[in-house]
Amino acid sequence: MPFEFYILFIPFCTIPVFLVSLDYFNKSAEFQRKKRNVIDFDKFIKSKEEGDAIDSDIAELLDIDQIAA
Repeated sequence: MPFEFYILFIPFCTIPVFLVSLDYFNKSAEFQRKKRNVIDFDKFIKSKEEGDAIDSDIAELLDIDQIAA
């Protein structure tokens, strides 16, 4: 009887735990991907007000003092 118990115990108890763990890791990785894609809008607007390197180079070529955002 103990041998049959182990044969049933291993697949029906360890495999569901393994699958639940994989699902948890998949959802946590998905959450991290979504978290990285969020843009800080205030930071974006401030950087656009100052102008980036390309805007500065264009303004320098055109002899413009200020960059219009």
